[in-house]
Amino acid sequence: MLSGCTLQAVFKTTVYDTKGFAFYEFVNADKNEKFDEYVRKCKRLSLYETNVIPEYGDDLLTLVTCEYSARNGRMVVVAKKIE
Repeated sequence: MLSGCTLQAVFKTTVYDTKGFAFYEFVNADKNEKFDEYVRKCKRLSLYETNVIPEYGDDLLTLVTCEYSARNGRMVVVAKKIE
């Protein structure tokens, strides 16, 4: 657990190609369906199960770093803010 956050997903993806998950295009979901779709994609790609499922309206923190097992690879950590 990060201070003030609960880990939601950790996954690898690529950027700048059609095969990767464009997580960086998600900023604010104006609809519940868009938020749920983003969470489902994160969970599907996650390297392990965290049993944390954000709900529409929750704040998410996304941390990204380079990941060299694939060209243009990225390691992504998504956390849900808790009070």
